[in-house]
Amino acid sequence: MASPTTTDLSTLLMIDSASARDRDDAFAVTPLAEGRGWSVEVHIAGVADVVGLGSVADEQAFLRAETRYLRDRTVPMLGHSAEQAATLTTDAVRTSLRVTGTLTTDGRLIDVTVGRGQIPSGRCAAVDHAQVPAILTDPAHPLHAPLAAADAAAQALLGARRDGGALAFYDLTRGWATNEDGAIVAIAAELRTVAYVIVQELMIATNEAVALWCVEQGLPILFRNHRPNPVAGPADELMTEIAAAAGDPDLFAKLRGRLLSTLRAATYDPTVHGHYGLRLSAYTHVTSPLRRVADLINQRIIAAHLDHSPTPYTPDQLAALGTDLNRRTRQAREAKKNHFKHADHRLVTEQATTDLTTLDARTFHKVLKTATTAPLRDEIAAELARRADADLLTTPDIAVLIDATDPTWRPIQLRILDTLADTHPEMGPSVVSVWRQTHPDQPPTELETRRNGAAHHPLFAARATHQGIRGPWTIAAAKKPAEQAALWAGLRAQLTGTDHPDPEPEWPAAPHNPDAPAPPASADPGPAISPPPHPPTAPAALNLDGAKKSKALSNPIAWLMSLAQNSNQAPPEWEFRTDGPAHAPRFTATVHLAGHTATADATTKTVAKTASAAALVETLFARQ
Repeated sequence: MASPTTTDLSTLLMIDSASARDRDDAFAVTPLAEGRGWSVEVHIAGVADVVGLGSVADEQAFLRAETRYLRDRTVPMLGHSAEQAATLTTDAVRTSLRVTGTLTTDGRLIDVTVGRGQIPSGRCAAVDHAQVPAILTDPAHPLHAPLAAADAAAQALLGARRDGGALAFYDLTRGWATNEDGAIVAIAAELRTVAYVIVQELMIATNEAVALWCVEQGLPILFRNHRPNPVAGPADELMTEIAAAAGDPDLFAKLRGRLLSTLRAATYDPTVHGHYGLRLSAYTHVTSPLRRVADLINQRIIAAHLDHSPTPYTPDQLAALGTDLNRRTRQAREAKKNHFKHADHRLVTEQATTDLTTLDARTFHKVLKTATTAPLRDEIAAELARRADADLLTTPDIAVLIDATDPTWRPIQLRILDTLADTHPEMGPSVVSVWRQTHPDQPPTELETRRNGAAHHPLFAARATHQGIRGPWTIAAAKKPAEQAALWAGLRAQLTGTDHPDPEPEWPAAPHNPDAPAPPASADPGPAISPPPHPPTAPAALNLDGAKKSKALSNPIAWLMSLAQNSNQAPPEWEFRTDGPAHAPRFTATVHLAGHTATADATTKTVAKTASAAALVETLFARQ
């Protein structure tokens, strides 16, 4: 770069990891008088001055496309020698691409100039991310004022981006942030301070400013375009979802995957199409020429323009470079996706051969999901049974389990469904809902309901149709328990392929003495009334095979209704007696079922009824 350069004397901050060897940028932010905003000066390392077109380092840059940061080492895009010759430093003169402007309090960067710069030795100050929070809280620190100004400017930029609808999310505590495409990416542990936000916001603003400047100059560069995907949803709704899911690791992981699959990747093009994720009319990459070849290409084009020299790339070459980078980016994304997919599969496969009882719920779910694609193994069946009996299976586990199609799974599927239908009827709707979310192309499970009986003693019937197979009608004293039982029964019917076409349920036989008047709906505040004695009946045998007392006591009234139906007996009947003064009545409930009787009292009629049902359950199981 041979054109005149511009210098200044204010300190330029280089915020990066203490071990960083590739410092691309340095900046100074100075408050304007009367709180009118800030003066912003950004310097980008003059890599084009060091790496000549067609040089060995240039060839390496085009082969690698970007610097690779691996766990045990870093592979610099330019190679070590060229990188060190161009990187910004505290103790050597460096040429730069200099971008200046005025940042308003509402987050607009105006009066932008782009030109050559030269950074004298000693003007840059290196700051580690971990140091920034302490400096910001220490007014006596020599870098406090410039860092505080940079922090305030970054918050103004972030606020303006959010107001404009950008997908701008930072969670420094958990280590997550949205990238320019709107995808959620991890922040390295050593970068999780406010310094990360400062650098990100200032560099985004710089890239936008240079893109707009190139548009004004009519200068073709590789613009960074990002087109929307209509199925991704509005940005404000996505931001709300991201914030709501941040505290739930499982939900957050699913949301990350959804965003990755629905948000389109940005592309490099020699024409401007705007950037959806950032909500900007023009955007480019210029701030990382040491680490990305697209930034180096753009710096060469801008430098030639500033020098009034011929452009280093023809329009056809520039378009071809963009196409090639886009292709390689897609390949890298696919390779990364496949790498993690295969790595996760290998991990699950290894864990499936270990002691399954030691796996946490999330890992076991992955093992189960993989296992359902093959015939059932004995160890999986044993662990499923153990977890069902120990009440450790989750709703997603059941949703995956019922998808297993190999016949060897059928016994354990039915055993698990019967166990949970008995112990956790309330899980039925959740299992169906989770299954539906993973099978959006399948019709939803349908529910039919019917009602019968007197107003004071109703019965409800429900039937579920799952994947076209109708389950049996289930009957209960309330609508919700009937529907819960129907969903479990519908899942079971689909697994066995047993369709139940009966258009109407078979209601239990009418209760004894159907012509008797209905009992009052509320407590009688008058004197105690003794009902006529219930006719004595010899106790009949009731079918308690497979019944569990804990399940029966969780809803004793509904359970007695089902027991009567399963034993071909009339529904249970209750008699009530009211004692005590009108202002403090005491209710006694006596329940009769197939010659079995139990009594309980309470301060309300409803509690007394439930307590008498529970007492009868205890009696029945004691006689078993």
